[in-house]
Amino acid sequence: MFYNKNDFEYLDRFLQALDENQIEKLFSARIIIFGVGGVGSALAQFLVRSGIQNLDVVDFDRVDITNLNRQLLSFRSNVGQMKVQVLKDQLLDINPNLKINIYEEKLTDSNINKFNLDKYDIILDCIDDIKAKKILIKYAYENNIYIISAMGAGKRYLEPPHFEIADIKKTSYDPLAKIIRKFCNSERINKLDVCYTKQKADKIDCQNILSVVYYPVNMATVICAKVIGKLIAKN
Repeated sequence: MFYNKNDFEYLDRFLQALDENQIEKLFSARIIIFGVGGVGSALAQFLVRSGIQNLDVVDFDRVDITNLNRQLLSFRSNVGQMKVQVLKDQLLDINPNLKINIYEEKLTDSNINKFNLDKYDIILDCIDDIKAKKILIKYAYENNIYIISAMGAGKRYLEPPHFEIADIKKTSYDPLAKIIRKFCNSERINKLDVCYTKQKADKIDCQNILSVVYYPVNMATVICAKVIGKLIAKN
């Protein structure tokens, strides 16, 4: 056994289902998440609770009081703090041996190279900003790095959520996915895995985008399952 079982007692109910080769794949994988809001913060927790040992996170925002209804990292005690630092502390409380780097900045054309993205096995795009999303998707495609991009998780609340992973060309009913589809066509990006829902948005007038916890968190579970399944798949 290449690892000390006592150090990973917290993962016992999962690791017992895996062989040593699968565990090694899981433990050696390197993942980076861009955006740790409703989807990204939940996804980070799920990945660490599923055995990921190397995880980096990027976000420029601070915890706001309005985040409490849907972002799992947010509590009244950390309002005003940087999200990536809050998340790092929480993740280390789950796994003190987690290798994690945090970046308190917004992704742009001018800084994308600083992240050395070619060292990661998987990039997870949970960014809200469309311009930054496009930058990341294009970079991943041009450098042959596997990426999953989160589409819309807001404007829905009346029905139980249902998300799936699909190629961007097969998406429907999602305004964000429509924008990304057009972008991929214009940039000749012929493959992009996204997480989206076919559920139509609820018709309601809101000053800000309607969002409730069970939609972004459900999206995070679907992305996490895809990541773990891809990493431990037997050749």
